[in-house]
Amino acid sequence: MAAQRGHPEPWIAAVPGLPQEFTPPQLREQLRRRIYVAALWLGLVVLALLWLVGSTRPQSTGLQASVNALLMGTCVLALWWLRTDRPLQPIERTLYAANTVAALVQFSLTRTGTVSDAALLIASTHLLLIANAIVGYLAFRVREGALFSLGSYALAVAICTWGLSTRPDSGLMLTAVRLHVSVATLLLLVYALAWYRSSYLKISVEHELLARQALTDPLTGLPNRHATYAAIEQLLAQFRQGQPGSVILLDVDHFKAVNDTYGHPAGDRVLISLADTLRAHVDAAHTPGRWGGEEFILVLPGVDVAQATGLAERLRTHLHTTPHPDVGTVTASFGVTAPVPGDDLARLTARADQALYRAKSAGRNRVEIHHASEPLPALEAPG
Repeated sequence: MAAQRGHPEPWIAAVPGLPQEFTPPQLREQLRRRIYVAALWLGLVVLALLWLVGSTRPQSTGLQASVNALLMGTCVLALWWLRTDRPLQPIERTLYAANTVAALVQFSLTRTGTVSDAALLIASTHLLLIANAIVGYLAFRVREGALFSLGSYALAVAICTWGLSTRPDSGLMLTAVRLHVSVATLLLLVYALAWYRSSYLKISVEHELLARQALTDPLTGLPNRHATYAAIEQLLAQFRQGQPGSVILLDVDHFKAVNDTYGHPAGDRVLISLADTLRAHVDAAHTPGRWGGEEFILVLPGVDVAQATGLAERLRTHLHTTPHPDVGTVTASFGVTAPVPGDDLARLTARADQALYRAKSAGRNRVEIHHASEPLPALEAPG
């Protein structure tokens, strides 16, 4: 519904630069892309610094240089991929695979080198495992991500233990064991956060679906009567700030005869067709809704009564001159009104209803206006 467009994640909708017409899943994907781009540029800077430092050390191995080249190439590929607006999942899985290979190779390199170099390599590779686990939970479902994370961690621990077992430095093994335990705890935390995120998104989607169903007419897909109340209240709030607005109430003529003659399924198709017509004739800022039965409403913020009358006349002419494939010519009667000072929802809709009643009493298939100078009708609380 145009008057109630919003996002279940307000923190996403508030991110500068993200188009607000996107759906929540689209917004989440765009935010992920931004995070990936920032992380990849940072990763490139870090890898470039490591390459420069490694190139000045005589004990640097060609295998380590190959690992750095693999990671830098993957970062460049990922940046190009994101720039071309391609799907996220393939590049996420590519990043995960490249990081996993890099971590395992780096653990194997602990067999050689100085104690300080090996300690630094062990620490940095454990950090890579944590970062890779986060990527894994983004690239795969939670269960798959957990299995890949556990598998890569177990393999990394085994390779690291094998590499350090050949060294005489027992202190390195103790350092590695401490890091293994710490990283295992952090990986459990990452899993818990991934599980919570997945559960939250599932609940959020279900809540959004239930909320939409509660405010949507199941037959026509238009906002139902209660949903249009919010749009009318917003129109009245804008009117109090000096902006124009109008409401059109319309009713299908002789609809009972349509049902009696052609059957209720044909009558339902008439209502669905009318709903499609209303959608096609209004702007995105306007709210077409099903008021009840064969009655429909158009809430038109920013549209004065003369413009609303012209729209109603165009709709009336379209219906009259466009036969329905099942039942032939279908007409409708229209009541048009605009808010006046002191209006509330009940008064505004009652005036539109009175104008509609006048159109039907005058022979149907016509448009009537309830002017501000006319007396208010008897009021009933909206149901």
